[in-house]
Amino acid sequence: MTSSQTTPSAPAQPKTSGLAIASLACGIGGLCTAGLASIAGVILGIIALKKIGRSGGQVTGRGLAIAGLIASVCTLLLWVLAAVGVGVLLVGPSGKEVQEGRSPLKAAAAPAAEQLESAVPTAAMPAELTLDVGGGVTMKMVLIPAGKFMMGSPDSAQGRIDFEVPQHEVILSKPFYMGVTEVTQAQYQAVMGKNPSEFKGATNPVETVSWNDATEFCKKLSEKTRQAVRLPTEAEWEYACRAGTQTAFSFGDDLSALGDYAWWDGNSDKTTHPVGQKKPNSWGLYDMHGNVWEGCADWYGEYPKGPATDPSGPATGDRRVLRGGAWDLNVTGGLRCACRGNGAPSSRGNYVGFRCAVTLP
Repeated sequence: MTSSQTTPSAPAQPKTSGLAIASLACGIGGLCTAGLASIAGVILGIIALKKIGRSGGQVTGRGLAIAGLIASVCTLLLWVLAAVGVGVLLVGPSGKEVQEGRSPLKAAAAPAAEQLESAVPTAAMPAELTLDVGGGVTMKMVLIPAGKFMMGSPDSAQGRIDFEVPQHEVILSKPFYMGVTEVTQAQYQAVMGKNPSEFKGATNPVETVSWNDATEFCKKLSEKTRQAVRLPTEAEWEYACRAGTQTAFSFGDDLSALGDYAWWDGNSDKTTHPVGQKKPNSWGLYDMHGNVWEGCADWYGEYPKGPATDPSGPATGDRRVLRGGAWDLNVTGGLRCACRGNGAPSSRGNYVGFRCAVTLP
């Protein structure tokens, strides 16, 4: 195996077990037996009354017969009511809970559970994926759920540029995996057999690589791991960066917190830094702001004028999208979730790297 998956424990789905069926059968059997006994008591009581009447029996005998008859009738009624109650409890008005394998005792909580399940791609989907890139080096990925968001900047956003508009709704119909960190120099070395980076460090992000170099890395890693490794689309990148937010940064709008999440000109000392040292966003992704620009799969171009589903950018172009900002940026606006950069597919720089995504089967 060239990759390993960690599956989170999911709540067990209520099902009708053999024990439950056996208990139900016993209960029904008990009801039937008690019902038959009560019916027999009623019949015997009636016969006794008739005999007593014909024979002129004593009042005491008649009274006992009547009492026995009344007791039997009451018992029969109680068991009928019990049987009806059990049926309502187990099946309900429509029987839907039993058909869907849900516990009727939890019927009131079912709508909330269904909403939660609908937000998860699938209950069996591994939350993490670890790729073995070779030489004892691994790459950790996290599952990004399908969903929709507003891509780009609103007109009121401070520091926005023209190519961040119009803000438009994007639907990503399929979940995918995203690298927890930018590709490191150790990972790049293990796959490509070289390390072109200027700022050396095994856990620092690889840089001085072109878009072409990044796609070649993804191709080779796909062959190694038998996973569909690729660069994320620009829409996937922004969606993963935002992690459910619509603020300027994944952590909010407060610039004073930027240093907790990003390496930029204000704290980088003019160099890259080991990945994963700052705080992650709420989906567990590190360095989505700063450290190095990250190449995306798309050609750079204008956004669509309206909603889009699974967009992959223009069909042609001469520059590729870069996202996230880098260690050398002294303008904080360039580190925002919506900020777009670009570069020629063959250009390299000590401020450009990339992060991998994996397509689900």
